[in-house]
Amino acid sequence: MKMPVIQVRDLIASRHFQWIDHLSTTNIEPEFVNDTSKTVVLVTESDFQPGHYANATFKFMQIGCEIQIFYKAKVEFDIASAEIEFQRFFIANGWRVAISREHVYDPDTGQLTKTIYVEKQEPILEKRN
Repeated sequence: MKMPVIQVRDLIASRHFQWIDHLSTTNIEPEFVNDTSKTVVLVTESDFQPGHYANATFKFMQIGCEIQIFYKAKVEFDIASAEIEFQRFFIANGWRVAISREHVYDPDTGQLTKTIYVEKQEPILEKRN
């Protein structure tokens, strides 16, 4: 099983959202930290725990990621429509949008930000001898 951040990163990258200028996992690279000319999406792990115990073991992992969106200063697209499409894309691909937080401004950069939490149950495939 791929780590949750890799699954989410790969899923976002596969869709080629036109409004995402840069996609990071775990940490934003230093050159993008204060760059307000790009919309940057940061994916970090929020959940990775066993679930559904049976027969003295667990049958799946509950996995989740926090997705932070840092919008560029001069947005030239409809943010609400982009976010609706983005969240529906996750649902269509087997994820659940657990939390979609309100928009806030980053006090350091003045950028509008959005935080979304997605999660799913990942079955554990048993290896047979």
